[in-house]
Amino acid sequence: MGNRKENLFFKAAKENNVKLLKRLIGENINPSLKGAMGENGIHIAALYNNKEALCTLLDAYPYLINSQIECDFYKGETALHIAIVNQNTEMVKELINRKADMHNARVMGTYFAPKNKGQYYYGEYIISFAACVGNQEIIRLLVEKGAPLDSQDSQGNTVFHILVLHPNKSMACKTYDFLASLISKELVSDLESIVNKRGLTPLKLAAQEGDAQMFHYLMEKRKHACWSFGPLKTTLYDLSGIDSWNDTLSVIDVICTCNNDAALNLLEITPLKELLQYKWSMLGYKYFLLCTFLYILYTIILTLCCFYRPLMEETADGHKRKIITKPFYDSYKTRDDHLRLVGELIVIVGGVLILVIEVAQLIRKGPKRFFGNTVRGGPFHIIMLLYACFIITIFAMRIIQSEGETIVMSLALISGWCNVIYFARGFKLLGPLCIMIHKIILVDLMRFCSILLIVLIGFAAAMDVHFQAMNLTMFTEFRDFPVTLFTLFQLMMGLGNLPIPEQVTMPNIILILYMVYMFFAFVLLLNLLIALMTDTHFHVFSERTLLWQAQVAATTVMLERIVPSRLWPRTGIPGESIGLQPGKWYFRIEEKNEAFPANKQKLKRNPENYDRQSYKEKSKDSHLSIL
Repeated sequence: MGNRKENLFFKAAKENNVKLLKRLIGENINPSLKGAMGENGIHIAALYNNKEALCTLLDAYPYLINSQIECDFYKGETALHIAIVNQNTEMVKELINRKADMHNARVMGTYFAPKNKGQYYYGEYIISFAACVGNQEIIRLLVEKGAPLDSQDSQGNTVFHILVLHPNKSMACKTYDFLASLISKELVSDLESIVNKRGLTPLKLAAQEGDAQMFHYLMEKRKHACWSFGPLKTTLYDLSGIDSWNDTLSVIDVICTCNNDAALNLLEITPLKELLQYKWSMLGYKYFLLCTFLYILYTIILTLCCFYRPLMEETADGHKRKIITKPFYDSYKTRDDHLRLVGELIVIVGGVLILVIEVAQLIRKGPKRFFGNTVRGGPFHIIMLLYACFIITIFAMRIIQSEGETIVMSLALISGWCNVIYFARGFKLLGPLCIMIHKIILVDLMRFCSILLIVLIGFAAAMDVHFQAMNLTMFTEFRDFPVTLFTLFQLMMGLGNLPIPEQVTMPNIILILYMVYMFFAFVLLLNLLIALMTDTHFHVFSERTLLWQAQVAATTVMLERIVPSRLWPRTGIPGESIGLQPGKWYFRIEEKNEAFPANKQKLKRNPENYDRQSYKEKSKDSHLSIL
């Protein structure tokens, strides 16, 4: 009997059977009955847009208005959430008039989880649900009734963040405009400056997502028409959050550090393109050339110091034994030694300086953004850190008279000269090579080497087993496992033939293993590596201009933060000097006036068709003032 009443109760709520609901309420049915998904009658009535049934239940049980669905899938969802998604304006009004919670009600179910964890990400709060649906009447009603716009969900996202993430960009832009029109400009500015848990404002979130449409829309909201004259107009763009000056996570930083390739396309959007071009041409390129010159000069000094290091012949019983490094106290006596000492001091100071700069950037950006990003420099930063460590190690080993000094010295020379490739990023012709080398090393070679290592170990073990039973004095290249491994690597690279004396008859199994190995390692794997590198070259070459612009952007930001502020003045115009918001900086750009008639030839031939008054009316929206 109890189950029958429960079924009737949910059926009445579903079918809007008010008469049956009243009868069941009179029979003192339990109003907190839960369905299979943890829903009660209030949720069922809201789901099927049954306003009469909803009101009947709330009249009898008003405390259920903020009851939440309890299952993990829809956890936290209230009747108001459901009514908003159904765009039932009348039901939303009814629930709000009955004091439904608009401030704290949050949907935490997995169905509404962000990214790939759920199906739809609506932002948890009531106002975010309304914004995602895009019903302007419901949004207006919620704002007028005091729904908080600054509420941040578990990801730290506000309603503006949610609109940036909305898949329907056209609807999201319209909703963004409508929502902004309902509140003051000061409140809009405050909401747009709120950061989520990843430190991103709505604008920076659009940049990280690589969303060109939403990013361009937000850029348009930031511009201020200055003046127009014929086909030209001057526009001022607010640089807050865009410029990297005093902002460790600016839009430029986000674009250069995120792994979303689509974000690089945003560098072509005004005002980012013009801002970066201005910074690079005015100061960035000059400082970068200076850094390139100093680094190459520094590496040359290190090379000369290594070439002319103090050496002496070690003798024993009157016989020469070997060349060794002179003791530290005996290395600086002649004029040439003093000249080398100057170079060594420069090398040590430079190594410490490089180490300090690289470690500071590593701490500021984190290992993932510092080492793993292609545009930032990728493996070149690792090489630079090793370079500095090698130099400091050489200094320490020179003092303690260690015999391993030459080993570290050779590693320092290799890393120092190889890292010169990093400075190719300042040149449009050579810049994409940095990206190509990074991708080949960290993608193609890593995959190839992992497979090759497995193949080498397997065949080297097989070869070593057979050569153990043979005369190893005749087969020195296969005398033990490490040497066998190296020999097979040489064979795979085509650096030699199978090292077997002609007079020796080899077992057939060794010849078979050799043929199988050469086919698998040399023919298959080596050509696979060539194919992978060819594919990488094709992709990098097709995007070479965009990649070079991204490298320029990353280099400009790096230099701007390294160079003292007095040597790199802030870009833009302060707002107080042009009658705009104090404390903000603006960048001026000359643009084409779209209101100006496009057909110039027709205007020249028919000057009477040029109506000044109509042109003035068309262009007055973009004409703010003449500065």
